[in-house]
Amino acid sequence: HVFGPRHSQEDTFAEVSGLVQSALDGYNVCIFAYGQTGSGKTHTMQGPIDPSSEYRGIIPRAMEQVFKTGEEMAEQGWNYVFTASFLEIYNENLHDLISSSDSKIEIKLVNEKSREVEVTNVKSIIVQNCYDVHELLLKANKNRTVAATKCNERSSRSHSVFRLKIEGKNTKNGETCVGNLNLVDLAGSERVAHSGSTGQRLKEAQAINTSLSELGNVMMALQEKKTHIPYR
Repeated sequence: HVFGPRHSQEDTFAEVSGLVQSALDGYNVCIFAYGQTGSGKTHTMQGPIDPSSEYRGIIPRAMEQVFKTGEEMAEQGWNYVFTASFLEIYNENLHDLISSSDSKIEIKLVNEKSREVEVTNVKSIIVQNCYDVHELLLKANKNRTVAATKCNERSSRSHSVFRLKIEGKNTKNGETCVGNLNLVDLAGSERVAHSGSTGQRLKEAQAINTSLSELGNVMMALQEKKTHIPYR
């Protein structure tokens, strides 16, 4: 869906709130914010780091919904554990935005049949309320790679992935469910002639544009149900 300048943050979240519920129901959900540099992707995903702001983005609003629904489902016997992590992909390398560890981060295939993957050496934090998420976002924002270009004075030079693992168990009937909510703020596609990127900024722009092209290839292959999906 494409949102114009007149759409509010509330309008945007209303469009995806059903997907957030699907993660609570045990599905794997991924939402991308995609667009050219300076188009408002980070604002859409996070907004100002102020839990009371009307301009707060999808991540804080999604967490509000998750915690509220978790409390409501407790009446039916459901108990949930919410575990959050936050990564960035910068120049084709993975970095943990909430950890100071220098351990190498890799994506590995866990189960050949299910094609389940895991990211190694990533710090995961159990979050119990919106305050916990607020603190996590503050830390991640300090560590994310940004730089000024002619198109955007605070341009994200990396893709960021906020991931929430949702584990639920019903104490009345023993039923369990596991879902994952992935909220992705993609770095913006960039015309180097317009952004004026040189040196390190140019290298970043090339990595960003290449990765976005490859993501498009993956989406197309999935849509066409091809036997080979060109993940990278």
